[in-house]
Amino acid sequence: MNKRAPAALLAAVALAGCASFGSVRDDPMTPAGSGVQHSWMLAEAASDELVYVSEQGIYNNPGVYVYSYPQGKQVGFLQEDTEEVYEGLCSDTSGNVWVVGWITNGQAFYTEYPHGGTQPIKDTISDGNPSGCSVDPTTGNLAVANYVDYTIGRRGDIAIWPNGSQKPTDYYDDGIKYYYYCAYDDKGNLYADGNAGYVNVLRKNSSTLEHAYFNKSVAPGSLQWNSGSLVVAQVGGAKGPVRVDRVTLQGSSARITGTADLRTTPVWGNYLNVEFWIQGKIIAGVGPGSGGPVRALYFWRYPAGGKAVKTIPAPDNGNFYGVAISP
Repeated sequence: MNKRAPAALLAAVALAGCASFGSVRDDPMTPAGSGVQHSWMLAEAASDELVYVSEQGIYNNPGVYVYSYPQGKQVGFLQEDTEEVYEGLCSDTSGNVWVVGWITNGQAFYTEYPHGGTQPIKDTISDGNPSGCSVDPTTGNLAVANYVDYTIGRRGDIAIWPNGSQKPTDYYDDGIKYYYYCAYDDKGNLYADGNAGYVNVLRKNSSTLEHAYFNKSVAPGSLQWNSGSLVVAQVGGAKGPVRVDRVTLQGSSARITGTADLRTTPVWGNYLNVEFWIQGKIIAGVGPGSGGPVRALYFWRYPAGGKAVKTIPAPDNGNFYGVAISP
């Protein structure tokens, strides 16, 4: 049973003055955390460095699996509703983790959990299909890359939620119909991509999306800022290693200055067009398992790449998607 209020009910409550569109779920009938039915966390998780990985639920039980890092021991599981599809993950400088996804009724959710905790800090709701997210380290604002945002029609956008809870500001590009991922740098500039061969740049305190074009043909996927550069996973075919490019941005130029080849199951290939996360000298990402695409969590050395140093298969041939590390 769906534990989140349907969109029509939310609208009625808003008109009655009890809530507003896009607000944190704080009404007395549905307090934050009341929908948690199957979440658990070992006590040791609070003091561990943790890696969170989302299980979409398309083929298996949906939720977020939590593992100790770098040991890879499962220490927790987060699930608010079995009807939800769990997508992107991102963590902030405090170690809090945002989970974005959607429900079969077209409602989107953005839920923030404390490090090693099972009770949400914030539980924000909207309409659409979010894919990825990132937290601005300078403000705490939450950026969500929406594959589709139904509030502006059947197209995607980038939504910036002040502190992850107030009504968002939406940004969209005529050349990108569907957005995939986004990433903030350490100065509060935002980078986002979608079904186009370039990256959008939203500079801090700007309201205009700029274009940054690669110096060679690239289909950009997951993004993360790391050590002064944007790191971009390439979306591509079914053979060969996953390619992750280090990119230097200057004006409208996105120049590839280095590439790491990440090896997965030999039969499959470039399926790291889902999220990855770099922590120190390790890159964690989702890739194909022995039974098909996108069924295992991998850890590779970065920037060396090569063979994975650890692999965690998705339970029961599940479909892993998003990754975030919470220090």
